[in-house]
Amino acid sequence: MIYSKESINKASKFVIENCESKHFFLKGIVGAGKTTLVKEICKDLNVLDIVNSPTFSIINEYKTRENKVIFHMDLFRLENKNEINDLGITEYLDNKNFVIIEWPELLLKSHHINHSLIEIDYIGDEERKITISNIIT
Repeated sequence: MIYSKESINKASKFVIENCESKHFFLKGIVGAGKTTLVKEICKDLNVLDIVNSPTFSIINEYKTRENKVIFHMDLFRLENKNEINDLGITEYLDNKNFVIIEWPELLLKSHHINHSLIEIDYIGDEERKITISNIIT
């Protein structure tokens, strides 16, 4: 799917409708719009909290209107798989909540996890392309 910032709501609905897992892993270069898309996804999932990038906190937790929890993680700053284990990242993935992870590459190198991979690529200055791969083992 190709979208612009003005049609981010359509991109969010596309992601929610086409992901087969509650584990959304987002890949894309810096500035591709991962966090912007996550904010819209959380809005569509009825998150009540303000959605911010967890670049420094690594893990943010949001409540929904239905009293569910969504975990939003940014693994960009992690340097090795030991940090994944120390933070208990895989334990978050064992529950039935939505888990949205930006920069999942280190996690994917060291763990086999059912997930929906959402890749965001630039198509010119204003447009992005989303590709979804559902990895269900």
